[in-house]
Amino acid sequence: MSDETSGYILTEIWNARPSWLSLSVEERQRFFDEKVGPFLGLMVESGAEILACAINNNDGAERIDYRYMAVWRLPDKAFSDRLEAGARELGFLDYFEQANFSGVAISPPALNSDIVGLELQ
Repeated sequence: MSDETSGYILTEIWNARPSWLSLSVEERQRFFDEKVGPFLGLMVESGAEILACAINNNDGAERIDYRYMAVWRLPDKAFSDRLEAGARELGFLDYFEQANFSGVAISPPALNSDIVGLELQ
């Protein structure tokens, strides 16, 4: 990766809530077919790119207690905000506890420079 930025990155991590676990498999599938799938399709058609998804199997000391992860490349922060708002609007957050991390994609040297130059605030 060069020192130039290459888009905006959003990482979502989430766990199922008891409300999800109480649904039947058919209800869960219908939710994905009728709400999640169409929404994600619209996001991809509008310029989002899903870089990767994963199920957490980290068993190290620094493991975070979330089961799922998705990493997106998006055009900009406004798009990221729209994607996050959409998750709320379609009811995803009724069924999943979610945390997000996002920012402009930067090179490793730019990240290192920020870490080294960090000041107490």
